Amino acid sequence: MHVALGYRWFPTAAGYHLERAFAAIGADVHFIGVSDHGRAGHGETTSLLRIFEAMDTPPDCFLWIDPAGRYFPLDIEASPIPTACYLIDVHLGKWRFEVARFFDVVFVAQKDYVEPLRTHLGHQQVYWLPLAAADDVHFDHQAARVYEVGFVGNLARAHEKTSRRRRLQQLHKHFTMNDWSRSYTPAEVGAVYSRSKIVFNTSIAGDVTMRIFEGAACGALVLTDAVRNGLEELYRPGEEIVIFADDDDLLEKVRYYLAHEAEREAIARAGQARTLAQHTYRHRAQAILEVMRATDLRRNAPMRAASTAERSAVRRNIYTHLHMLDAIFDLEKAGGAHPLLKLWRALPCLARRILR
Repeated sequence: MHVALGYRWFPTAAGYHLERAFAAIGADVHFIGVSDHGRAGHGETTSLLRIFEAMDTPPDCFLWIDPAGRYFPLDIEASPIPTACYLIDVHLGKWRFEVARFFDVVFVAQKDYVEPLRTHLGHQQVYWLPLAAADDVHFDHQAARVYEVGFVGNLARAHEKTSRRRRLQQLHKHFTMNDWSRSYTPAEVGAVYSRSKIVFNTSIAGDVTMRIFEGAACGALVLTDAVRNGLEELYRPGEEIVIFADDDDLLEKVRYYLAHEAEREAIARAGQARTLAQHTYRHRAQAILEVMRATDLRRNAPMRAASTAERSAVRRNIYTHLHMLDAIFDLEKAGGAHPLLKLWRALPCLARRILR
């Protein structure tokens, strides 16, 4: 199957992990997203239809992967092939429910959002597709586990007052850790977790994060906060991962599992086995292909049948959240808006970019 992938490329993107996974399972995969970090691609506002027309072999389906930075495919609602999106950060903004209206099939990383999206869209082509480990970079390096606790993750300004930073600071006071204040490449993530006895995870908004799969794949014991979104269907708590209740319980469990090496290693091995058997991006890529190959798949994206005015209004909202100021101006120009109206409609996006 020939899959066209659209996302804004960067080395740690889930889209890049999926791209490699599609190739690993034999799919013909073609990146048609936005050029960035030196990788060739297309402009933010290039029509998807023009891209398809220029391809030597037409793709069988198109997959847009969130988070996409400043990129949302133009003319997606007119696509002659089935389209799908993978909503990863759906827990961080309901505006992604509007994104979903442009696609025939919706994959969502957090299970609790499947039914609400089906209701919102009015169809059943919404599927749970959890995050995963990339087993070409997230694997046990068989190195000495010199870190008592390991962590790699987002510590942007938005996290300054969250439980994530507070808990990391508490762990840092009591245990040997990697430098969690810096960023890491995917290969470096695998190296850090392979040198960690315990990988600490805490969610932002009740989400099942990549870190759980990555840490387990590298053979570390994953210690995570209690979340819903299908976590206990993915791993057996107490047998394949360990869950902590609060800050005090976190410190207590770290001390316990550092002191009980055999128990810690048994859980880590079980979590690793589960991950490699069920939770790699190759498993996720295969699941996507099975859906997109289905003979009863319908091209029922709500925006295919929407009016021009409705599509423009929804696009404007999406562009605003993605900080796509130029795309808003192009949209208003195409609609023949008065210059003052164009500026008025662009103000929310401009404000978000300034205040970011």
